[in-house]
Amino acid sequence: MAAKESCYVYRRPPVDLSRGWAGLSSATAAVARFDSVAAGLPATLKGVTYRDLLFRMEASSSSAIEGVEASARQLIMDEISAGTEESVSPDEQVREAARSLAAIHAAVDLPARRPITPSFLFAIHALLMQGVAGAHPGKFRQPPYVGYAAGRPAVDSKLVPKCMDDLLGFMAEDSGPEGPLVRVAIAHALFELIHPFHDGNGRMGRLLMPLHLMRAGATTESNLVLSGQLYAQREDYRQLLANLHKRGTTADWVAWVEFMLGVMREQALDHAAFFRLIRKRFDEISEATLEAAGQRAAGHPLPRFLASPAFTVPSIMGEENRVTVHKWIEKLVAAKVIKVERAGVRRRATIYLCPGLMNLLGRK
Repeated sequence: MAAKESCYVYRRPPVDLSRGWAGLSSATAAVARFDSVAAGLPATLKGVTYRDLLFRMEASSSSAIEGVEASARQLIMDEISAGTEESVSPDEQVREAARSLAAIHAAVDLPARRPITPSFLFAIHALLMQGVAGAHPGKFRQPPYVGYAAGRPAVDSKLVPKCMDDLLGFMAEDSGPEGPLVRVAIAHALFELIHPFHDGNGRMGRLLMPLHLMRAGATTESNLVLSGQLYAQREDYRQLLANLHKRGTTADWVAWVEFMLGVMREQALDHAAFFRLIRKRFDEISEATLEAAGQRAAGHPLPRFLASPAFTVPSIMGEENRVTVHKWIEKLVAAKVIKVERAGVRRRATIYLCPGLMNLLGRK
C-alpha cells in the first residue's frame, strides 16, 4: 500500500536571493519599458486600456488555467446584458470568469499605502468565490480539510494563518539587491504552496502579483498582469510548482525564479506592444468618428464605447438625449466604425460593436 503523502512544510526558499539571476536584467528592462509605455498613454485611454480591456483578458486567461473557458469577448457580451431581462448568463463558466474580473478590479483598487492583509484577502476571495458550493468564501481553510497544491498535500490547515502572516511579511519587506521581480516570483510560489483557501488559490495568487509588483516598486500601477503568459506556458508552470513541493531544492527554486523572470519579460513586452496598438487604434477610431459624426460625438460617446467594445444606447448615454445619441450611432454604423451585433426586439436593446477594438481581445 502506498505511503500517505505528508503535507508541505512551509519555509522560505533555500537560495541566496542576491545571486546572479540570468534572466533578471532583461526582465527588469522589459518591465521598465512596459511601465513607461503605460505611463505615456493619453488620459482618455489610461483607464479603459488596462482596466476595461486588459483586465478582461487577464480574467479570461487566469480562469482558463483552471479549465474555465470564457473569452474576453464573452465577458463583454455578458456585461452589456446586465440590468436587462438577460442579465443572468446561462453559462456557468462565463459567470465564473466574471467573478474573477470583479475580484481583479477590487484588488487593484487597494490604495498603495494600505498593506495587503488577511482581511483584504478574505474580501477579495469572497468576491471570487461568491455562491460557489463548498468554497467557503472569505475564509482560510481549516482542519480537517486538506488542501492540494500541484496535486500534493499543501500546508497543514491549522498552520495556514501563521504561514500567511510570514508570507505577507515577506511581501511587505523592501527588496534587497535582488530587486522586486525575484521577490514577486518567490511570493507567488509560496502562496500556491500554502494554498490558504478551500478553492480559488490559483486565481487569488495570480491577481496578487500585479499588486506586489507595484508595491515593490517595479511598476507605477497594478497593471502588469501575467496570466496570458502563464496560460501559454501552463505545463511548465504546473511542473515547476510541483517540483518545489516535491523536492524544493536550491536548483528547483532557481529554475522557478528564472521561469517567472522569463514570464514577466515576455508579458511586459507583449502588454507594451498591446498598449501601443490600442493607442494607434484609438487614434484611427477617433479620426473616423470625428469625420463621420462630428466633434461632439468624438468628445462624448467615444470614450464610453472605448471602455466596452460592445454597448447599447443606454450604456453610453451621458447628458445627451437619446435622439442625439441615436443620430451619432447611425452615422458611425454608416461609416463602419461600429456595427449592429444584435438587433433589438421589443424590450431587448440593440447591441452595437466596435470591431476595431473587439478584434484586439484575443487571450493574452
